[in-house]
Amino acid sequence: MRRRVREALVGYLFSAPIIIAILAFTIVPVFQALYYSFTDYDALLQQKYNYIFNPEFSLQDYLVVLLDEEKPSLQELLERFDPVDFVEYTFGFELDDKQKEILKNYFLSEKLLKDFLDRKLNKDMRLKDFMARYLKAGKKYFTRYRPHIIGFENFKKLVKDRYFWIALKNSAVFSLVVTPIQTFLALILAIAANQKIRGVKFFKTTFFIPSITSSAAISMIFLLLYTKPGLINRLLGVFGIPPVDWLGNTKTALPAIMAMNIWTTAGYFMVTFLAGLQNIPSSIIEASEIDGAKGWTRFWKIILPLLKPQIIFVVTLGIIGTLQVFDQI
Repeated sequence: MRRRVREALVGYLFSAPIIIAILAFTIVPVFQALYYSFTDYDALLQQKYNYIFNPEFSLQDYLVVLLDEEKPSLQELLERFDPVDFVEYTFGFELDDKQKEILKNYFLSEKLLKDFLDRKLNKDMRLKDFMARYLKAGKKYFTRYRPHIIGFENFKKLVKDRYFWIALKNSAVFSLVVTPIQTFLALILAIAANQKIRGVKFFKTTFFIPSITSSAAISMIFLLLYTKPGLINRLLGVFGIPPVDWLGNTKTALPAIMAMNIWTTAGYFMVTFLAGLQNIPSSIIEASEIDGAKGWTRFWKIILPLLKPQIIFVVTLGIIGTLQVFDQI
């Protein structure tokens, strides 16, 4: 029993790095995204309480006072100062009701304005440090960004957004067109690379290179190819065809991106099919030849069924990849 427990612990110990990585980079982000979908989370406001500002400059701007030229009385400044309005005006974001209540009841306006008149605020500080200094209570509401639960409001907006339906349609078309073509092309390339011909290693390398090349570099290359003075339009011009705005025209932009994606992924999936072809026992092929199965019949009746696991794998990854495509677009 102890031996089995020890073996299990050793197994978990060796698996720990990948388990931790999956939890940190896959499982946790998925549940975090699910939580944020029911809130008013705004990534641009994530660091709003770390905003660095100069209190003296901000107060001079808000109160319309230049301390170098005039020195108003404390009472006069208190009459003109509203902490809620000052924060919203200076930092450009709207406070919630709880934050407004805290500022109205616990903000040390008199202390702030005294420091302002004594020229003690002429140094940069973070908003949360500023609040920690001039709030008697409720400081925790100004230390980190807290999204609020809003239920299904985000999903209601999503359903009403016409751009969502356009994006969904484009994604579906992209996946339905690219996945079958790249699967078929990868299979053809694998069959070609599996032939015992001279220079086959060179062709394997050539087919595979696009899949290991940086997508940013490939995107830049195709951007140059697709421009009006690019190579593609120059070749079309040889045959008298006018230049096409491949990426600027809604009718050609999606097919252009599809072609680029197919070209970059077919080589990767070719390796999967090639491994499947090379794992087919030669005895099966020899037996089919003895039985008179040749060419298309052998491919359709014997080879293709034996490649079913690879086909399922390639189609699954293809669908996932096409629905997640981002960098090339």
